[in-house]
Amino acid sequence: MLGDLWRNLRYGARTLLKNAGFTTMAMLTLALGIGATTAIFSVVYATLFEPMPYTKPDQLMMVWTKYGDGRSSTSVGDYLEWKRRNISFQYLEAWNGGSFNVATAERPEQVEGSMLTPDFDRMIGDPMFMGRTFLPEEGQAGNDHVVILSHRLWNQSFGANREIIGKQIRMNGESYTVIGVRPPGQADRLSTQLWVPLAFKPDQVNHDAHFLMTMGRLKDGVSQAQAQAEMQEIAGQLAREHPNSNANLSVSVEPLHNNFLPDATIKNLWLLLGAVGFLLLIACVNVANLLLAGGTTRQREVALRAALGASSWRLCCSWRRCSPAMSLPGGPAKLIR
Repeated sequence: MLGDLWRNLRYGARTLLKNAGFTTMAMLTLALGIGATTAIFSVVYATLFEPMPYTKPDQLMMVWTKYGDGRSSTSVGDYLEWKRRNISFQYLEAWNGGSFNVATAERPEQVEGSMLTPDFDRMIGDPMFMGRTFLPEEGQAGNDHVVILSHRLWNQSFGANREIIGKQIRMNGESYTVIGVRPPGQADRLSTQLWVPLAFKPDQVNHDAHFLMTMGRLKDGVSQAQAQAEMQEIAGQLAREHPNSNANLSVSVEPLHNNFLPDATIKNLWLLLGAVGFLLLIACVNVANLLLAGGTTRQREVALRAALGASSWRLCCSWRRCSPAMSLPGGPAKLIR
């Protein structure tokens, strides 16, 4: 078997070298189809299918305030009641974005940041490169002047100083203690480059101002449908208790994966993948047509090989496509006659 394989490989290589024009055209056609398909599939897979880099990512859910056919962020009052009344989530955490004027060694700079409830990092299972994450008591007003830096910000603006943990930096004219640095990688690609605790002031605890984004991690064995049913019941309770602000509001529990990707973008990615799939199909058809055209020039060769004792398998499964002569009545011997 190995001897036959080696002889077939040598014969195929000689045939390809003999027909350099055909070989070049076939390779370029297939390279175009395969290259384009591979490139687009890589983008689609990374966008739509690649698992999120978190522990048990299927348990992570976005929890939205829902009104009619739309969805929005939630109020502090609703969030605190969701967190207090639910039994479906291990964690239910919130965040809000912002910007900070950071005094660095060289010059002050404005840095995009985010305010997180203290258990947010424990919810997603995000480790620290150095230091620690927030403590529960740091979510209280007055104890919230601590900050976590991204690896990129730590490296570029603070000289990758490993002694920075426990040191104070000036942000928005106030002192904050650096307690951690995130690892390099995913966090560095975000626009957000620092994180502080989210501490609610008394005047923020209401059901009117909607500015919080909410994410939760389901308990083991709890499904999205079960969480949705429970949160819908809680929303109904809040609507009865606060009719002026919550009468027309409900809740939507949705998987975190691709949750922020617009439906139009997902549709366009599928269309793009289908288009390059057709391009690959066209490339294969073109190469098949080239093989069929080349096969008509090999009728005498195939007939001669059959007359010399080549098996049907060797003739039909050789490097190049078998000749149409093999299907003629009388087979290759008829061509010799």
